[in-house]
Amino acid sequence: MQAEQEAWKLFRRALRKEDQEAFDALWRFARYHAAPASMASRPMPFEAALMAMLVAMERQVLELEKEKKHGNGGGVAL
Repeated sequence: MQAEQEAWKLFRRALRKEDQEAFDALWRFARYHAAPASMASRPMPFEAALMAMLVAMERQVLELEKEKKHGNGGGVAL
């Protein structure tokens, strides 16, 4: 996972500051789900990292929808 993130270093550097923060958050999601991603044994490791990012983002969306439905103002924890 670290090697994949390093490969995107120049891309990250070219992003605006607020986008760099979002980019870093995506990689935190990927590292959080590193164990399941490694179980996928994908020939291209970035595919597993991307899926981990998507799972984490979808989880946030579902939590926000649940909060909106129930009128809670709490944040999403991951």
